[in-house]
Amino acid sequence: MSDFNSDIFQFWGKADEHNTLPAVCHMLDVAFVARAIILKLAAQERAILLKPFLTIEGVDEDTAIAMVVLLIALHDLGKITPGFQYKLQDRVKGLFDINKFKVCGDAETKHGNSGFVILHDYFCGQYGVDKSVARVLFSAVASHHGVFVANKKQCGLCGDEQWSLVQINAIEWLADYFSIDLYLFNQLAAQTLTPAWYSYMAGLCSVADWIGSDESQFRYCTASDYNAVQRVDIANALVSFLNIKHVTASNNNADFIDVFGFKPNALQLKVLEFIKLNELPWLSIIESGMGSGKTEAAQVLADHFTRHLGHSGLYVAMPSQATANQLFKRTLRLLKKDVLGYQNIETHLKHSNADFEPQYEALKLKSIDYQHQQNTTSSVVANQWFTSKKHGLLAGACVGTIDQLLMAAMRYKHNFVRLFGLSNKVLILDEVHSLQSFQLDLLKNTLHWMAKLNVRVIILSATLPRTMLVDLVQAYGQASETEIEVEDKPYPRITTYSSGALAKSHTIIETESDSKKEDLTSPPGTYKIKLHSTFPKLCISNMANDVLTTANKAGCGVFVCILNTVDKVQEMSRLIAKHCSESDGRVEYLTFHAKYPLATRLSIEEMIEYQVGKHPEDHRSINPNRPVKDKCLILIGSQVLEQSLDYDACEMFTQIAPIDLLLQRVGRVWRHQINNTARSKFIKTPTLNIYLPSMDKIPEDYGEWFGHGEVFIYPSHLLAVTTRLLWEKNEEVGGGGFDIHINNDMDTWINKVYADVDQQITWLEQEYDKAFEFRLDKRTQYTLAKEMMFDADKSSVRALLKFKNSEIENDDIVLSTRLTSVSVQLIFLVDNGEGMLVPVTEFPSYTQNVQALNQGTKEYVESEAIDWRVAERLKKADIARLKQAQISLSHAKWVTHFKEQEEYWPFGFIAKETWRRSPTLFNCIPVVLGQDLSYSNSELGVLRLDPKFGLKVDRRKV
Repeated sequence: MSDFNSDIFQFWGKADEHNTLPAVCHMLDVAFVARAIILKLAAQERAILLKPFLTIEGVDEDTAIAMVVLLIALHDLGKITPGFQYKLQDRVKGLFDINKFKVCGDAETKHGNSGFVILHDYFCGQYGVDKSVARVLFSAVASHHGVFVANKKQCGLCGDEQWSLVQINAIEWLADYFSIDLYLFNQLAAQTLTPAWYSYMAGLCSVADWIGSDESQFRYCTASDYNAVQRVDIANALVSFLNIKHVTASNNNADFIDVFGFKPNALQLKVLEFIKLNELPWLSIIESGMGSGKTEAAQVLADHFTRHLGHSGLYVAMPSQATANQLFKRTLRLLKKDVLGYQNIETHLKHSNADFEPQYEALKLKSIDYQHQQNTTSSVVANQWFTSKKHGLLAGACVGTIDQLLMAAMRYKHNFVRLFGLSNKVLILDEVHSLQSFQLDLLKNTLHWMAKLNVRVIILSATLPRTMLVDLVQAYGQASETEIEVEDKPYPRITTYSSGALAKSHTIIETESDSKKEDLTSPPGTYKIKLHSTFPKLCISNMANDVLTTANKAGCGVFVCILNTVDKVQEMSRLIAKHCSESDGRVEYLTFHAKYPLATRLSIEEMIEYQVGKHPEDHRSINPNRPVKDKCLILIGSQVLEQSLDYDACEMFTQIAPIDLLLQRVGRVWRHQINNTARSKFIKTPTLNIYLPSMDKIPEDYGEWFGHGEVFIYPSHLLAVTTRLLWEKNEEVGGGGFDIHINNDMDTWINKVYADVDQQITWLEQEYDKAFEFRLDKRTQYTLAKEMMFDADKSSVRALLKFKNSEIENDDIVLSTRLTSVSVQLIFLVDNGEGMLVPVTEFPSYTQNVQALNQGTKEYVESEAIDWRVAERLKKADIARLKQAQISLSHAKWVTHFKEQEEYWPFGFIAKETWRRSPTLFNCIPVVLGQDLSYSNSELGVLRLDPKFGLKVDRRKV
């Protein structure tokens, strides 16, 4: 048994105001946690970690695990140095002989740096470990603070001979404790320590360090009071409680109808066939029409991979927070199915506003109660530990934005923790067609990492261009020595790939009975497209007149208008509101876009789901809350209505957009009920009305159509090509509109618009020129993305670490997962009339006029005053209240104005330091509105927050 009376235990590693914990004791705690995590891993995931060590002759799995655990124990060896120990200048004399272990000039204060140098030099010099091997091994554990440590030249002094002796003694003591012959390390081959292994090991070490540093569990004590057996039990219990990288579920074969409550369609039957025949791909790309059941098909595959093939959980990546909220609810429903037998699976929502999603918040509160109940199991839990910024992807099941995924393969601090969290999981990617070129470049790099880390990937899209399909397959299969051939079968299809040089394509074939079947829940197969030639200044008024005429004629139903900018949404809403105020009340309206306070946006989402979403209990039935009989609802919104929300429109009216997005929009028409008996007899076919320039008026710049805003919307050449193709098709059938059959026509429409520039020989001259400009812009975006990537193409760790990431300190400033205009996050406050500043979302004249359910029954509830004069930081509850009054603003001059205010801080009601101590408010700026809910600037104009129409930017000078 190792001696805990050794001199190595004199040196502190963790400390609070009164107590310390010896560094070696902390190193043991972290090692115990790491071992507990490793033993919980599925065999195929454990292989990622142990493979290099199992190549050593005579090393079995137990020894390999012990070697890994020893390396992780050594992660904090750099704390046994003068640069670290003398950080407690006033206390070290009570710990060790300061005359023997002296402080020295130029001492290295970053213990990761010093630990790397000490371990590298000792193992290479004493045990003959290859330098390239040592560099990878010890960089992986020394980098646990989030930036890679691999450069000896950047390290200061680690102490004199006395310090060196105690450092060596600590290494040898730990090797003896874990029964490892250190000469084993010189048998490791450098080529086995791949970038994938390196990232996985670094992630595991960091996670073990986070858990092992929990003072509430691993209390500070002296070496004489340290009970190793007890600490092992604590580590095992913590890891079991958190279920990190571990999923418990039954392995029975569940019937589709028992899980989802309805029979599988042709698409879902094809997925079930893959499972039955054991043809289980590593990459699946499902292309099928809107509302065709892609999500359920993906869930079937993901569930099978998790429960039967040893994968470590699920991450669902969505394009927006709104879509993530929707999928989180659906994922919860799946995991709660008794027939699947999931037990205590950590289930989390991961984006910046996740705390405001009601079902997620309820699950977290329920899980707090669950923690205090012994021997209790639940299908899903959401423990607070996983809500920290970098912990979410470690959960068994997580739904979030695609940004969280992309960050794993970018040069963010602790990106390797995200890679560790994703490894051996199942990844579902939805709506990938909506990605910017910049994001697509980042995604392709991420997919390469996923292939290296045993992640099965399922990609969903209704409108995926073939060029993008091929790019995604090639990215995942980059390990293939030859270029992968991607079969091209008719749409709808599933493309699958596992290895080799061929990606197979499987067409989804509906039987005659399927196509004739009038299933209440099936979306239409064919849509009517009507084109409306108009001019920029008349577009909104023409659309408003048409939707009102249609609604009044129909007498009941839901009619949706989608505009491409918030300004146009507000312009349309005012026209519709004027009509509603002057009419008999049969027509109501609802407006939705991004320029509302967060609380209002979430409330409107809830209203849309309540009124025009699926039936709350039986998705085969008509939603009882829909406007029927003599009521009409006109829903007016921006692109958030395109794919963020699941609703059913009777007819849709939209501005021109690229063809794939128009097809996404039409997918909301008759989405839930193809034979809805409550639909007006005047609405005989699912129809999309498109407002666009005439064939002879196609502009070079569509800015006049959408408003010359500050935000880039769509590439002009895509709009021009889409406009031309629509008119050509209309002329081909003699005018008056035409039909689009989703299964037969989708590929043709998408690929005509998105084909490579060189193939578009029939383009108009301005389209061709614009396309080449767009291509040049894509190259620029690729260059920028390449600089931000944690590059999966690198074949060695040495090549991977050539960039410097030690300067990356602020994730939000240095790197970005999206190319957008510079914006500011504003928190809108208002004086409540009694001298107190409150969030605008609690101000009566605002709350009493917003769009909300039960509008007539709302009562104003006075909230407690916010204590702005707190010494340290605002209360957590007050921070949440402030967050609900947040709006993002991207108008360049206003951004500059508020950034200047952030710098000189003219706000006397709260100190800048107090405001910024909260991570939630750190990047936000307060804005104090007048009683009329406006904010004026003599040079810039006025910001007006209208309860019904949202934030309006009036550029007229005051």
